[in-house]
Parts: sequence; C-alpha cells; structure tokens
Amino acid sequence: MKKLYLTFIFTQLGLTTPMFIMWWLVGGIENAREMLFVISVLASAMAGNVLMADAYEKGLQARHIVKNKSEP
Repeated sequence: MKKLYLTFIFTQLGLTTPMFIMWWLVGGIENAREMLFVISVLASAMAGNVLMADAYEKGLQARHIVKNKSEP
C-alpha cells in the first residue's frame, strides 16, 4: 500500500509541476498562481486514475495467487 501511495504522490507532483510551468509560460505568474487550484485538482484526478489502475492490477494478482493456492 505504501508503494501505491508514493506512486500517487509522485504522479501528482509530476503532473502538477509541468502544468504549472506551462501555464506560467503562457499566462504569466499571476495567472498561474490563480489557476494552481484547478491544476492541482486536475493532476489529482489523473494521478487517482493511475492509482486505481495499479490497485486493481494488484488485486487481480492477489486473487490469482489465492486461487492457485486453494487448488489441489
């Protein structure tokens, strides 16, 4: 679980930083600061999607392992 959480945090940071920099280059620092909330929410949604996909994959792997152990 800790690995999934760290993946989420680093994915969010990795998405927020380039979006903020691009907005800063296009609209200036004042507009970028104003849009930081929107950028953070968008990055969180995208990082959450990655997190849920990883959690689903780990769940499938765990189910497969348990299923193989219960078979004679």
